[in-house]
Amino acid sequence: MADYSVPAFAHFIDHMRTLFVADPPEQTLWEGVRDLVKRLCDDEAMRAASRGWEAKKGREYILHQDSDHGFFVGALVREPHHRAGVHDHGSTWTIYGVLDGDERTHIYDRLDDGRRPGHAELKLSHEYEAPTGHVDMVAPYVVHCEWGMGERSVAITVRNSNPNTHDQTRFDLETGKTWVSQGLNLVPLTV
Repeated sequence: MADYSVPAFAHFIDHMRTLFVADPPEQTLWEGVRDLVKRLCDDEAMRAASRGWEAKKGREYILHQDSDHGFFVGALVREPHHRAGVHDHGSTWTIYGVLDGDERTHIYDRLDDGRRPGHAELKLSHEYEAPTGHVDMVAPYVVHCEWGMGERSVAITVRNSNPNTHDQTRFDLETGKTWVSQGLNLVPLTV
């Protein structure tokens, strides 16, 4: 078993490794990851551990970076009423589970064909509540943002690779401007 102080997290990492070893088709793999994150987000001991994690804008904690399979497990601890900028995750799959607190997710459609560099036309497609235990499967290049709806929220992220190893696009809804970033400040955290 993986060596972590929260038993549910240790089991989660073991199950993740088993899933990646099985090497199912891509969609099936990420549906399986989503189910594992859902179980982790339902664990009270994991939630209790997260309450000691410091909230800081622009930071993502590294909970696990798998040396054999490359997957990345992080945690975002949102400050009160946080408003994430509109972004995509580039070419990476992301599973995003709300471990604690309440959030609202906004999904955007891109209306232009992407041929004009540094510009995009977006339209809000839909938004929905994401309370504690809610888990999203975010496919590559899906444009979205998350809003914290209370004093604090914590999300568990699982990605197919370290988020700072590939480009992500950021979007300004008012001006239509786009730019490339490589994600947040990654900080190791022992679970």
